[in-house]
Amino acid sequence: MLKSFARFVPAVIRAGLVSTEGGPRAAAALLPNLARYWFTTAREIEQGAAATPDRTALIDDDGVLSYRQLRAQTRTLAHWLLGQQRDRGLDELRIGVMARNGRGIILPLGAKGYTGGHIFLLNIGSSPEQLRGIFEENNINVLFIDDEFADRLPTGAPVMDGITVVRAYTDDASDATGLTIGDIVVQTNVDTRLPRYPKHGNLVLMSSGTTGIPKGIVRPEPRMPFVIAGYLEAIPWRSGDTVQLSASIFHTWGWSALQVALATRSTIITRRIFDAEACFRQIEDYRCDGLISSPIFFKQMLDFEGNDQFDTSSLRYLATAGNAVSPALLRRTTDRFGPILANIYGSTELALAAAASPEQMQADPTIVGKVPPGTVLKLYDEDGNEVPTGETGRIFLYNETALKGYTNPNTPMVTINGLVEIGDLGFFDELGFLHVLSRNDDMIIVGGENVHPQSVVEVLEDMPGIDDVYAHGVDDDATFKRIAVWVVRREDDHGEGLSADSVRDWVRARLADHSIPRDVHFIDELPRNAVGKVVPRFLPGLNK
Repeated sequence: MLKSFARFVPAVIRAGLVSTEGGPRAAAALLPNLARYWFTTAREIEQGAAATPDRTALIDDDGVLSYRQLRAQTRTLAHWLLGQQRDRGLDELRIGVMARNGRGIILPLGAKGYTGGHIFLLNIGSSPEQLRGIFEENNINVLFIDDEFADRLPTGAPVMDGITVVRAYTDDASDATGLTIGDIVVQTNVDTRLPRYPKHGNLVLMSSGTTGIPKGIVRPEPRMPFVIAGYLEAIPWRSGDTVQLSASIFHTWGWSALQVALATRSTIITRRIFDAEACFRQIEDYRCDGLISSPIFFKQMLDFEGNDQFDTSSLRYLATAGNAVSPALLRRTTDRFGPILANIYGSTELALAAAASPEQMQADPTIVGKVPPGTVLKLYDEDGNEVPTGETGRIFLYNETALKGYTNPNTPMVTINGLVEIGDLGFFDELGFLHVLSRNDDMIIVGGENVHPQSVVEVLEDMPGIDDVYAHGVDDDATFKRIAVWVVRREDDHGEGLSADSVRDWVRARLADHSIPRDVHFIDELPRNAVGKVVPRFLPGLNK
């Protein structure tokens, strides 16, 4: 605990989280807000309005909101939700949100903290069948949903009878009807009272599974999130920064970045649908200090022809999470933006596990960083024994933001000594930095040798003509398992000249024979989900 405080206090002071900004009034609100709302979105909005009421809080597809306006709209939405609970005789609010970045997801997150309800952040890739299962399993009674996803609602299913549907984002071209979030937040006839000390319901994030009902990961609202020091040690985030937030808020990385942005009273620039050119333009026009994104979006920005025409000199930091940062991507990012990329490593279940600063990334691109304060992270072998420094083990950890469990109690959770398995393999080096090799179930054994598909990807990313690549283990009659790769060609002479043999020769010259891919599939595009991860089940030839 003392070590956690020793890292936590300097980090939050450097970031300005405990600054005197806002004067005596803001200082007086600090402790009461913590006591009432803990470290919820509601608390960050309250404190932002107390300290910097006229600072711009959000610029999204619907316009501009100051911290004062953001607080007013969030509290009005909370009043309406409590009115729903009273008028419908609901025991508790169980709020679902299926929305892209913007106020359509931020306002419900804030309102949840004021009302004490539970909130479920739904993956925007969910199918109608998955949504029906989610609604039935979690008893959702209020749903905020963007117009573009409304046709996925299981219309006619009995479960919909118990759900009040609110349109979170309305496309001007849409002919949809019904209540919108904009209709609610302009109401003035408020006839409910917000609880002075609300209950603290669960925050539930959904897994990105493509089959069956997505797992609901139940996360507590933290009282003292020491892990935030890990973010602030790795990312030079400062009070009052302007940040472009491309990371999806319905996912752990985007949600946690939103919390940090509000806690630092930053101005958040975001768009519902990522567009590389628009992102560059926003960075230039608003002189952004930071870009919070993910590897797939960074790649799209780097691939955008003519990206060098935009002035991004205002950027002090880039931050990424969600997928591994390959050495090739780090080099390209550094060439375009400078040595300012920080990496955050974690999972939907376990949030932040490690963080690497730009300096650490430049020194060794294979590390994922230091373990943050308040986190216990250990590596175990298959027999449950802790492995020594330098040896590979399964990653287990726990901190205050880790999951409490799953909404379906029958969902298994692997633990050792109170620590939860994250699902990856890694090792600690002599300096205490964590290195992640692959997912547990991605590693294969070829002829008695361990092969991590990511190592093959990292080698092929440097091959001229390859635009995108993915590697995975497949069954093999001779060796039981073998590596296969899926390659997207670049639209140039190198891309046209690629062949299966040339790909194998490239790997043969750089890795051991057991890493040479048996199969090379050329495809037009890798199937990725909403947060940029490849969905293997959609890959042609995977099961051959």
